[in-house]
Amino acid sequence: MTVFDTKTWDTIVIVPPKPDASLSQHEDFSYLHLYNFDDLNANYCNSGETRGSVGTAKTCSVSSIGSSGSSSSSEDLAYLLDKADDAVTENGTASYLITRDPRNGAFTFSVNAEYDLLLHIQRSLDDAFRSSGSAASVSDIESSKIIMKSIDEYCLKKQWMYHVGMEKSHFISKFLERSIDAFVERNDRRDGIANKKFVCVELGTYCGYSALVLASTLRQAVLKYGKDAFDFHIYTTEVSSKLLNVAMSIFRLAKMKNYVSTILVQECDPLSTTLKKHLPDDSDGIDFLLLDHAKPMYLPDLMDLESARLLRKHSFVAADNVIFNRLDGYRNHMKRWEAEGFVETNLEEMNLEYSNNLKE
Repeated sequence: MTVFDTKTWDTIVIVPPKPDASLSQHEDFSYLHLYNFDDLNANYCNSGETRGSVGTAKTCSVSSIGSSGSSSSSEDLAYLLDKADDAVTENGTASYLITRDPRNGAFTFSVNAEYDLLLHIQRSLDDAFRSSGSAASVSDIESSKIIMKSIDEYCLKKQWMYHVGMEKSHFISKFLERSIDAFVERNDRRDGIANKKFVCVELGTYCGYSALVLASTLRQAVLKYGKDAFDFHIYTTEVSSKLLNVAMSIFRLAKMKNYVSTILVQECDPLSTTLKKHLPDDSDGIDFLLLDHAKPMYLPDLMDLESARLLRKHSFVAADNVIFNRLDGYRNHMKRWEAEGFVETNLEEMNLEYSNNLKE
């Protein structure tokens, strides 16, 4: 299967869908590993599961879950973009109009869904480009918002999928904005010291939805502060090359590929060792971390990043699914840090993505 970028007509190569039998192979599909089921084997080095984590250090801010916004270049495009926020209220809560077949509801998976979704996204972009007059007139922030709206539409009308969705995106974005503001304020106090890039790390790329939330929010910060005052890069990890292939295609369609580096995790090296191979040499560590990978790995990876000092004073950490998956070990670890005065924590309860009756 191939998809064409309508701006450059470059071919984006997509690995053809695998047969249904592939669902039984842990190294090829990470759906089941995203949740903490009782029969899940936690020996991820043997099963090919994601390495990656969350962590915090002294005076680090921690929260669960954020959205992005954008301005538009035409009235028609503005309408398309505004429709992306219809289900989200001012406080970030959402009420979904779900019209998909109930057989395609929460925790049902289709082996071809990612590739079908990619074609759906391309059609949505084509509509937007026709409305605006050309692909070149649609910014990266606008493209990202159109793509996220298209994914939401697909998951509400056709097939449930494991994206963070619009409700959580609102909270991720707001929390990230706090991290950005604090980062810029610290840099302003660095007399004569060159500003460093803001380092954003995501664990669990999947198809790239949450990375687009991060990228669009960070791009808006560049427009707000100016590139001389604020610059950034995102590093996102995944265990499936097939999913990374889809995600990279989506980043390219969103015009965000230059801001996101994808990391395929293949070995049993500690997460910190893998990340250090990719982070800038002059990096002070991770400024913002989003955990949305294998749930049993949250706490082990958190402790690894803490030990490696990649999470330190002023780091911000967001973790998804901590209630639904009963990640008590992770939450208790954070509570102990908070009790000792090293971190601030906040828990946001909301619906499971693309559902109205399952709390996260």
